[in-house]
Amino acid sequence: MPKTLPFLGFLLALCVGVACIAPAAAADLARGQTVYTTYCAVCHNPGANPGPDFIRKGAGDPSVLNIAFRTVLEMEQFETNLPASDVVDLAAYLAVKFGVTPVPQTAAAIEYYHAAFDHFFITTIADEITKLDNGTFAGWQRTGLQFDVYKGPQTGASVVCRFFSTAFAPKSSHFYTASADECAAVKANPSWTFEGEVFFVLTPADDGTCVAGTMPVYRVYNDGMGAAPNHRFTTNLALQLEMVNDGWVPEGQGVGITMCVPPSEQ
Repeated sequence: MPKTLPFLGFLLALCVGVACIAPAAAADLARGQTVYTTYCAVCHNPGANPGPDFIRKGAGDPSVLNIAFRTVLEMEQFETNLPASDVVDLAAYLAVKFGVTPVPQTAAAIEYYHAAFDHFFITTIADEITKLDNGTFAGWQRTGLQFDVYKGPQTGASVVCRFFSTAFAPKSSHFYTASADECAAVKANPSWTFEGEVFFVLTPADDGTCVAGTMPVYRVYNDGMGAAPNHRFTTNLALQLEMVNDGWVPEGQGVGITMCVPPSEQ
């Protein structure tokens, strides 16, 4: 069974009266074929007019298709007509059609620590990383730890919501979640500002196991110590246990696993 998340109790905001969206399902190849037949086959039918390289580069990579929809005049209509799930399904179908094994595009989630706040923070945003490193955002230092995440949609992946709060002044806090229910709950809390969907991960099974080819990310919550909530995300089980011994609370599935991410070195 899923582990209870103490942070939701701290928020005092549950998914009541809020439409909670289920986690993303695996790509639907049949739907992808329908989208291809409806929108693409006339111009990009192999043997007639296979089209530019993007149709092959988009095999398994929805981000390439989205670029094409924004930059090719004849395809601009698709950016507004096709929902994101259809683009994911189309990319998955193209991967099968062209026999392409897609290589997921990843980004490093860099971890920082603020000694005065006793807070941890991760980010994949290049401009933010630059400002943290050069002192524009004062007080933050790299811990030397990081892990990879998916930059774009993947089969079976969930988007990660990011939030920010200044309700615990003089401290501020960020929060990340790959749970659609939790994202909806935090959106309903006026103390938190939804900053956007920032990257993608797979989510663990109820017993905390991750699918083959991915590694677990453990989430620990400071239980409001220091009068401000903070979470730490780590792929290091020994570090998670150390944090728990210091009073932090494990959150997630199984022993406290909240995301499954591509393998990477710490």
